[in-house]
Amino acid sequence: MTTPEERLAATTAEQGTGGRDVRDTRVRRGVRATAAAVTGVAAVAALAAVAVLGDQWAQSWTGAEQRAVAAGTRTVGVQPADATLVCPAPVALPQGADVGDQQFDATPVPTTSGLGALVLGGAAEGARTTGLDGKDDAPFGTGDEAAGQQAGVSSTRVLRATPVADEPFRAAGTMGSVTTQGDLRGLGAGACAAPSTSQWLVGGGTEVGATATLTVQNPSEQPATVALDVYGPGGPVALGGKGTFTVAPHEQVTTRLESVAPEQDRLAVHVRAAGARVDASLQTQAIDGLLPAGVDVLTAGASPREAFAVGAVLSRGEAVDDPHAPRLRVLAPGEKGGTARVTVYGPSGPVVLRGADEVELEPGVVTDVPLGGLPDGAYTVVVDADVPVVGAARSDQPGEQPEDSVVDGTPYDVAWSAGQPVTRAAAGPAGQLGVPGGVRTGIALAAVPVDRDPDADPEGSAPVTLRLYDASGAEIGSRELELAAGATTTLALSDVAAEGTVPAGLSLDRADGGAADLAVTWAAVLRADDGTSATGTLVAAVAPTAAVTTPGAVEVRAVDAAG
Repeated sequence: MTTPEERLAATTAEQGTGGRDVRDTRVRRGVRATAAAVTGVAAVAALAAVAVLGDQWAQSWTGAEQRAVAAGTRTVGVQPADATLVCPAPVALPQGADVGDQQFDATPVPTTSGLGALVLGGAAEGARTTGLDGKDDAPFGTGDEAAGQQAGVSSTRVLRATPVADEPFRAAGTMGSVTTQGDLRGLGAGACAAPSTSQWLVGGGTEVGATATLTVQNPSEQPATVALDVYGPGGPVALGGKGTFTVAPHEQVTTRLESVAPEQDRLAVHVRAAGARVDASLQTQAIDGLLPAGVDVLTAGASPREAFAVGAVLSRGEAVDDPHAPRLRVLAPGEKGGTARVTVYGPSGPVVLRGADEVELEPGVVTDVPLGGLPDGAYTVVVDADVPVVGAARSDQPGEQPEDSVVDGTPYDVAWSAGQPVTRAAAGPAGQLGVPGGVRTGIALAAVPVDRDPDADPEGSAPVTLRLYDASGAEIGSRELELAAGATTTLALSDVAAEGTVPAGLSLDRADGGAADLAVTWAAVLRADDGTSATGTLVAAVAPTAAVTTPGAVEVRAVDAAG
């Protein structure tokens, strides 16, 4: 008796080249069936292949099939998959850092961490948060048009929701950690973000007294290979083998950058991933002798581009040469240097900073631009460069030592605000933000001219609508605002929320009308008290999460992979 393999070999030998035609046809039919079923990300790959192979795929189609697709692609309906936003890990002292005695304990009080989250529209149904492994579900409170959540957390949380096809997916979360004393004194907060293969984190340093702890999280089912590019004041930092590592599925890896890139008083980090998408955040912390000098959680900002905006830059009226005046950090990560123009928009309009309005950028060199000399208030800073750049801004907030402290001096907290894209936007969603419990929140909004002519005064206005939601998903307040071109407007959420309610999230929408050549950019300022007589001395800044429309169909073309 002959085996199937022997019969196949015999048939092939009798048919000669015809046997190959039979197998080629089978392969092509398989490819055709596979290509017709391509959806989601796979559809993108199919279209990319078409760009390379042209219409070779059509050779495997005959008759009606070939005529049906000759005019172009096929539209295939798809059901949106669950979307995830990974939240930063709560603030914690780096392992091995607590080495003081009882009198100088680095952590004399515990850190309190919480998460505020919001999901709007049809995606609100079934919204939940979980651990990195997808377990430990915590459902949202669901109202008529939104779902909210506000709870204490002790580990990384992942926001999960199912987008509705062809509708804006509006979800956001913010993790916030408050520590009132010790080395971690401060308010560290960061927005939950969608996993990605490329993320830029700008801020912090690894000089003496400072730590920068990078956390990379992988919420997927596949391992991720991660590579780091670190930039400092002297250019790219050589990391050797320490700059590459693997993050297992549903795990996170923490790296102390002072061990791989020491003595860098200015940092920018590029996190690249292959195999799976990851999320990254950077916890920065510093001490000045025995005085706490601030803690914050940095999340990814805009990718390299020729223009970005930074919202919620805070000034207390510091002098030009004050080391605690706000500062802008910029990096041109490419092979060419360039020039950046810095425009500052304050409460009354554009502000001229002599000597800081134009900055020369060396390739790969992290540059800080002092913003001292600004009157007290919140500002929006826009950077226009002739090469792609990334950036962020830092604000310092002084506090007081407790009455029983054995150390003299002024402690500080810091707030890093990440760069955001500056894009022309029509009426519709302008972002959303989660609000953790235990903090007071305000927002700083600006209508930024899309065409920023330094010799022309901004004109017009942009109408927006702010809405607040509590942890049950109920709307608890709204406010319509008219943002003047080229000015920064501030507003406390407590002035909008109904009495006795606590916001868990907010949304901003651009209304119809107003000047079409204005972009709306905004960020939130979070504040907390440290238990002394001073109020609001713990501070953080958080950029909003943009709305993303999920398509309900994709266009595909078959590709003759065997041709």
